[in-house]
Amino acid sequence: MAFTYVGTLTTDLDRVRFHLGDTAYGAGPRPADANFTDAELNGLVTLEGNWQRAVAAGFERLAAEWTRYPNFSTDGLRVDRSDIAAGFKAQAAQWRKDYPRPVGISVAGQITRDAYSDDVTSDSVDASGDYAGHEFEYARPA
Repeated sequence: MAFTYVGTLTTDLDRVRFHLGDTAYGAGPRPADANFTDAELNGLVTLEGNWQRAVAAGFERLAAEWTRYPNFSTDGLRVDRSDIAAGFKAQAAQWRKDYPRPVGISVAGQITRDAYSDDVTSDSVDASGDYAGHEFEYARPA
């Protein structure tokens, strides 16, 4: 399991780790103080299209992982792990709101249709996803 964090925030990996609070090996935000691997976080950046949306996906993953752990109480002490999951879920929702997927961009097999392409029939889209016979400009995620 590779874990790197330089702390300069000049790489997407550093930025994602910083915002997820995953900056010290063995003291990560996952249950049992586990960290995300470099491969997992780099994969999220690729799937989501940018580091900001990768942060949202990371928070969603953390919420899912913490949901598995039950709340408990003993001798007047109550531990609400559902609050941890809810906090991560709220963070994910805020990042998704602040950094929505651009209209018309498809990532990881999802297709989002913009409001201006009603004149393009599905049979005029070639195998690469480009509109055959139509001139337009678009930006693919870097």
